[in-house]
Amino acid sequence: MAESFEKSCAYCGAHLRVRVDHGPFQDHAEEYTCPECGKRYETGAAHAPQVEVLQPRRDGKSDRYQDTLF
Repeated sequence: MAESFEKSCAYCGAHLRVRVDHGPFQDHAEEYTCPECGKRYETGAAHAPQVEVLQPRRDGKSDRYQDTLF
């Protein structure tokens, strides 16, 4: 079973559609990234989610998101 949801990237403001496939058994954590800036997100799914950009980033920048490790 597949579902999709829309999400705005918290870093760059891009509007995304994320397609998630669910399997017959319990989902597990799957990571996906914003194609515009690289910020990582996580969702429950059977396989890696597919991400489509509906509206490009809106922050006027061209940098990539960098995770900080504390």
